[in-house]
Amino acid sequence: MTGCQVTGSPHDAALSFVAWSRIFSPLASTEWRDEAWQRLELPGNWADSESAFWSAFQLGFPAPDVTLLLHAALGREGGTVREDWMRVIAHLGLSWGDRSLPPDHLGVACEVLACAIVQEEPVLIRELCKRYLEPWCQAATARLGGRSDGLDRIPVRFAADLRALGSAHS
Repeated sequence: MTGCQVTGSPHDAALSFVAWSRIFSPLASTEWRDEAWQRLELPGNWADSESAFWSAFQLGFPAPDVTLLLHAALGREGGTVREDWMRVIAHLGLSWGDRSLPPDHLGVACEVLACAIVQEEPVLIRELCKRYLEPWCQAATARLGGRSDGLDRIPVRFAADLRALGSAHS
């Protein structure tokens, strides 16, 4: 995604969601993901959690515990959800890079949210959180509950950042 620059202290909240984007995106480098893991103070470290993380969120058999595709995780029609995100992306003036994920992938959603923060779009931020991101956290928390590897804390931590963002933009 291109078209959004995050710099300076007024955009510290946006930096958290850039970090979340790196955690959830399979396109992020291992170095970026490890840096984001530490910044977000997630349990343990990326190297020790990598296999379990990808199994839980992307590659699990027969399916991951929690998919990172918002429409599938929330049981909604994919075309409609992707169209919603494409409208948001167009509204923010963003464009796709050389490699891309589906517009309703959680990694993309976090990056789009960071750009909405930078562009000071409080209504858009509130609606994206309410319609898609908070429900994903609820579904993920329910599906990952009771894991011994600590991955069940990821959606809880993500939800806390969403709540903090909501408080800052109410």
